[in-house]
Amino acid sequence: MELQSVIASIRSGDESGLKHLYQHYSDALYGIISRILKRQEDAEEVLQVVFLKIWNNIDSYSETKATLFTWMAQIARNAAIDRSRLKSFEMDNNTRSFDVSESELKTDAGISGIDIHTLIKDMPVKYRVLIDKMFLQGYTQQEISDDLEIPLGTVKTRLREAISQLRDQLKDEKHLLYMLFIM
Repeated sequence: MELQSVIASIRSGDESGLKHLYQHYSDALYGIISRILKRQEDAEEVLQVVFLKIWNNIDSYSETKATLFTWMAQIARNAAIDRSRLKSFEMDNNTRSFDVSESELKTDAGISGIDIHTLIKDMPVKYRVLIDKMFLQGYTQQEISDDLEIPLGTVKTRLREAISQLRDQLKDEKHLLYMLFIM
């Protein structure tokens, strides 16, 4: 099948044209994607997304601007970069499980004499419980949500508010507990 007829068949909604592209170009596009994304599962998923984008955006392809392969390769590259950025963002936001011992919280970074219990004793219970579970007992945000039967978004909001209050309490100190800056 000639490329012109493949493009025409895809533009007319004929899936056989897309199947032809997949059979002839999927390995090359997978190679581009897998150089950016190291996990095979992510690369395979992005490859499927790429062919959906090709199907949905075939009308934006112009022979005068690029060859069909160059156009598809750019779609593959962009989709892989987008996934990589998304994964990076998710990791930054979701892998915040804190393995901080109580002794580290008491005397970290030269802050001698500051006890986390002293800092949180005057906080509202809704904040105190979250700080205790997260930083002293090692719960994740999801585990706190499940344990207290409150929405994950509420846990995140309350933790942010609690940490903000702790920051305010420690403003006069020269050194802050590092746990206050990791969120």
